Amino acid sequence: MSKLYLSFVRKSFKYFLLLFLVFEINSSEKIDIKELLPKIEIASNFEDRKKGLMFIPSMSDEFGMFFIWEYKKKQCMWMKDTFIPLTVAYIADNGEIIGIYDMVPFSKKSVCSKVPVKYALEVNKNWFKEQNIKIGDVIDIKGIIKSDY
Repeated sequence: MSKLYLSFVRKSFKYFLLLFLVFEINSSEKIDIKELLPKIEIASNFEDRKKGLMFIPSMSDEFGMFFIWEYKKKQCMWMKDTFIPLTVAYIADNGEIIGIYDMVPFSKKSVCSKVPVKYALEVNKNWFKEQNIKIGDVIDIKGIIKSDY
């Protein structure tokens, strides 16, 4: 092989390694959700999860409801008797957001996670967009669970 080709391969490998390390570092940063949402209510039992955010006429952008189920399965939400538009994020055990869905007030249509999860976070519609939080981002759920559950 020519020296020019080997030099190209070495440089390409170094750039690839550098890019990999940069993306790996950024992907491991957890979002401190309690800093963005100082008022988080925990719904960890059947009655609290069933009621959810029903009958609430308005909600602060600093408020959200964190749902905890006893075991992982495909979870579903609906908006029966819910007056305000919401967005739900389904969250994996490691805090990774695996799905974000907008929900329509009073809709009886189920909005389900695509994979089994134990956690979900409901907030005002567009809150995740406004905070630039996307699918694949990781939030610090241990901070929520330890302090409130």
